[in-house]
Amino acid sequence: SYAGKYVPAIAYYIHSLNPVQEFEINLKGIAIGDAYSDPESIIGGYAAFLYEIGLLDEKQKKYFQKQCNECIQHIREQHWIQAFEILDKLLDGDLTSDPSYFQNVTGCTNYYNILQCMEPEDQTYYMKFLSLPEVRQAIHVGNRTFNDGAVVEKYLREDTVKSVKPWLTEIMNNYKVLIYNGQLDIIVAASLTERSLMAMNWKGSQEYRKAEKKVWKIFESDNEVAGYVRQVGDFYQVIVRGGGHILPYDQPLRSFDMINRFIYERGWDPYI
Repeated sequence: SYAGKYVPAIAYYIHSLNPVQEFEINLKGIAIGDAYSDPESIIGGYAAFLYEIGLLDEKQKKYFQKQCNECIQHIREQHWIQAFEILDKLLDGDLTSDPSYFQNVTGCTNYYNILQCMEPEDQTYYMKFLSLPEVRQAIHVGNRTFNDGAVVEKYLREDTVKSVKPWLTEIMNNYKVLIYNGQLDIIVAASLTERSLMAMNWKGSQEYRKAEKKVWKIFESDNEVAGYVRQVGDFYQVIVRGGGHILPYDQPLRSFDMINRFIYERGWDPYI
């Protein structure tokens, strides 16, 4: 999600400074999951996507699209706060006092997995875990109060709706890149990532638009398909079946296998 901003930003910073610095960082590539790198292209596809998966009816879809269009117009005019606030009231509901439109019409607060209406309880356990005295000591936080990041998000409102497409394009032109999605994600759905990638102009753009999707299984004997891969040179787009936005939580084995194949260039044929 937000890694779709800071991973390309850090990589681009390293890429820009390496030629002029005495000490060079050996950057080989990046991997981003459910990347919110170009909000405009993603926001433009929300209404149709939510309608197609049955979460909006026709009337709700029209309202959703109207709000998304207003949000995009604010983005194009660089009215970042206004764009964020429209989107937050419409879908995220992170910094609003009332439930978002999405939450009201679907009855669900979880936009990380189509199959889960509410956030799984065990995803909140880490807060108590981090507050344990032995954990505090181990991670050297002293007596600092635990913070869930809401204050940080408030200060990142403007940045949230900005694009890093030029930086990501430069990285895709020069390094190995993996962009992956959980098939069940809502907030950065696989089809919305594809919509975003189709709008990008990089050295493999034409090949990407023609590339065939490959079925990916971990083992030859598996009955279940792990996901789907589209590869163009050193660029990999992967959709992982059975997983949502928090992919390693939903599909730990498939997540590990995907990253392992990407890093060690083991290809996508199943293991015997």
